Amino acid sequence: MSVTFGLENIPHEARGCAVAIGVFDGVHWGHRAIFDELVGVATSRGIKSAALTFDKHPTELLAPSRAPEYISTLEQRIELIQAAGVDEVIVAEFNQELASLSREDFMSIVLRGFLRARHIVVGSNFRFGRDREGDTRYLMSNAPLLGIGVNVVPAVIVAGGPVSSTRVRALLSKGDIIEANKLLGRRFALRGTVVRGEQIGRTIGYPTANIQPGTRQIIPARGVYVVESKIDHTSYTGVCNIGRRPTFGGHAQTIEVHFSGFQGDIYGHTLDVTFLRRLRDEMTFESPDMLADQIRKDLERAVETQ
Repeated sequence: MSVTFGLENIPHEARGCAVAIGVFDGVHWGHRAIFDELVGVATSRGIKSAALTFDKHPTELLAPSRAPEYISTLEQRIELIQAAGVDEVIVAEFNQELASLSREDFMSIVLRGFLRARHIVVGSNFRFGRDREGDTRYLMSNAPLLGIGVNVVPAVIVAGGPVSSTRVRALLSKGDIIEANKLLGRRFALRGTVVRGEQIGRTIGYPTANIQPGTRQIIPARGVYVVESKIDHTSYTGVCNIGRRPTFGGHAQTIEVHFSGFQGDIYGHTLDVTFLRRLRDEMTFESPDMLADQIRKDLERAVETQ
């Protein structure tokens, strides 16, 4: 498995593959259906599989005010695509030059030129080219003229509707972790760096790891959650508070995790905080002692339900 950044840097072994194309934010069940189809096509044709993704969501360039937050960081996305069994991951810069290509030029320059694709696998809502003028119907009619086969994968239906990154974001924004995880087919993981906070948790007997998430990564709704993280190859259960620390008069949103049984210095470490379920709303307590008592109860509930 290899990763290439930039269409101009695609190595020889990543050319002439079966290729899946998309942003693939979150790598949910729908995306994984595409990758399963891709790997199957590549295997049957005796060629490698490759995923072409982008460094940013197209909307972030074309309409920044409407750009969605990311379910996964680019690094997480690459890891998840590789875990799906894809041989090559190609990350293209989504810039004005790429955005301005017509559907014809996208096919001739990107698919035929840079990728030398032999087969394309996409989802049913795939659009490409300037102003999203190209769709799956156009692709199926014209790609074979360039010697490129096409497979279109239908949407995956979960909980009564098609799985989409938009649905996952909506659920996370409401704090509905269980339903979001069903659509993802895995547990949502917020990746961030452990930074120094005000160390209030330490003063009440529950030191916390303050998490600084990746740029534009979606943060679940405010509240307290059961979470897990792997630290130095050991998994720890914890409780994560997303909120403004109203007991201490806070205003800025923070992400604070207390891990049951963990002691150590992890400042500067990058952690994946994996969300299992929501416990309760954020609350204001009359005293730090009452907050400490509630944290103890939250931890007991978190550990008991594992």
